[in-house]
Order: sequence, then structure tokens, then C-alpha cells
Amino acid sequence: MIKNLKLIKYGYQFRLNIICSFVFMLLGIFSIIYVDIYKVPSICIFIYCSFLFFLQTGSTLTYSNVIKSSPKYREFYMGLQRIINISSFVYSVGLLLIVRIIQADNISQFAGNMGKELVVAGMEYFIIVLYMVFAYKFFVVSMVLFCAATVLMNAAVSFIFAPYNFTLLQGIGIIALFFILTITLSEIITRAIYKVQPSRLAQSASLRGYI
Repeated sequence: MIKNLKLIKYGYQFRLNIICSFVFMLLGIFSIIYVDIYKVPSICIFIYCSFLFFLQTGSTLTYSNVIKSSPKYREFYMGLQRIINISSFVYSVGLLLIVRIIQADNISQFAGNMGKELVVAGMEYFIIVLYMVFAYKFFVVSMVLFCAATVLMNAAVSFIFAPYNFTLLQGIGIIALFFILTITLSEIITRAIYKVQPSRLAQSASLRGYI
């Protein structure tokens, strides 16, 4: 799988995606520091977006006729998305924890706020990864569902957080459940729609030329 990951640098607009990834990482850090996460929880999706530019680059490789002709194409297609999904979770949650640890004056302050934020991070991870599973196959449907899910998440977080305060351990447990659920559903759906042709609406004219 490591050898396959090295192929990402040959993906469509690799350098541009690296730049965009860095920009979104900075936007994500800025958002979790200065924006009230309890009022606008979806703002932290910036953090996940910064990593998913790599998934976008890798996805262009799966369109390539050269890659498709390989006997290991199915292994590459399934494995690339799996390892990027897992890595994005570790990276995004790790970045959130690092920022909050630096901000906190003591352990009590860190633990008091982190439970809620881990719940939000788990919900965001669930939404954005499943969006990416569908995005290149059913572009319009995935965009509609993503926007609807984001709006509902904002409303749900406000409704849930008002009467209830999650502890750090509860937050860890809930985000772990979201992670397991997301990876499991992602694997099942990816296998189910494996042979569906990519949506042309998800491809720019220049990308079709690259393919």
C-alpha cells in the first residue's frame, strides 16, 4: 500500500492540491481557535477538507486507463480510500487535540471542553467521509445530501449541547463509535458502487483530458 501511495504525486494537479490542503489546514486551525464551535460546529470541516485534497488527487488516479489496466486496480481503488480515511481521522483529531492542549491553561479546562468537541469532530468525520465515497460516482445527489447533513448537524449540535455536557471519556467513546461506523459503511458502500462509472459532473474538462 505504501508503494501505491507514492503514486499520488502523479495525480491530477498534485501541486495545486498540496497548496489548497495547506490553505485549508490554516483555515481549520484559525476556525477552531476563533469561531464558537458550539454555534457553528460545521466550521471545523475545514480541517478534514485539508486532508481530503489528497483523496481527491488519489481519486484521479483511479480514473486513469493506465491504472485501470493494472491487475491490482481493485486493490488500489479500495485500499487508497481506506488508508486516506483512517489517516484523515488521525490527522484531524490529532490537530484538534494539539491546538486545544496549547490553548488550555490546565488539564481541567482541557477536559471540560474537549468532550463536546470530540462529539462534533466525530459527526463531521461521518458526514464528510461518506460524502467523498459518493461524490465522484453520484455528484449531484452527494452534494445535496452533504449540504442537508451539514445543516442538520448544526441544528442537532445546538439542540443536544444546550441541555447536556459531554465528559472527556464520553467524547472519546462517541468519536470512536463514529470512526468505526464511518469506516464500516465506507467499506461496504465503496464495494457496492465499485463498478459504477464516475459522474461526468465531477470531472472538469481538463481532468477528462488528463484521464
